[in-house]
Amino acid sequence: MSLILSAYLILMTTMNLSQKVSDLAEKDFTALDENLTIDKAAQIMQNKGSTSVLVTDNRSGKPVGIITEKDILYRVVAENRAPSKTRLKKLISSPLITIDERSSLKDAISLMTSKGIRRLPVVRGDTVVGIVNVMSVIGHLYEEKGGVDSETGGSAMNILVKDTIFTCPYCQSIFKEKGEMSKHIDRIHVGSGLLEGDVRRW
Repeated sequence: MSLILSAYLILMTTMNLSQKVSDLAEKDFTALDENLTIDKAAQIMQNKGSTSVLVTDNRSGKPVGIITEKDILYRVVAENRAPSKTRLKKLISSPLITIDERSSLKDAISLMTSKGIRRLPVVRGDTVVGIVNVMSVIGHLYEEKGGVDSETGGSAMNILVKDTIFTCPYCQSIFKEKGEMSKHIDRIHVGSGLLEGDVRRW
């Protein structure tokens, strides 16, 4: 079962789904120009501790997409593109899927589930005011339940992430943790440091 679906099923019975999505939106997000290269974007993501960034149109400054660590791994590294020559605009998918800040948490979860996405920009008109993602929702659930699931006595976080797996884009090896997959790729396929933001060899 996917992380999104697992979260959706548990949240349907454990949270106040009428809560406004803006209440859970992360306000501290990073937006980068579409013409920025992947190597520079990766360095910024590393410095800020971000796993994703909004990508903005060079002329209007309006958000047009999202780039994630997974995009960099699967669509740059796995496809043997040069990070120093690949611009963010080459990776974004359009149109950008957003949700109005007045929408409910249930609406956000349903939209993420139906679209198969994990991050959802929250907008006020044409302006992005935050980003809600699966992990922020899970974190809220974890806090609401005091970190313990009343049915099983286990961690709510563990319940939601226990089925998550990471697949090496090169050899399809399966890993339970992203860090382990990163070490595998660094050691076997790429060379040290890429997923940690070290792009000096490019």
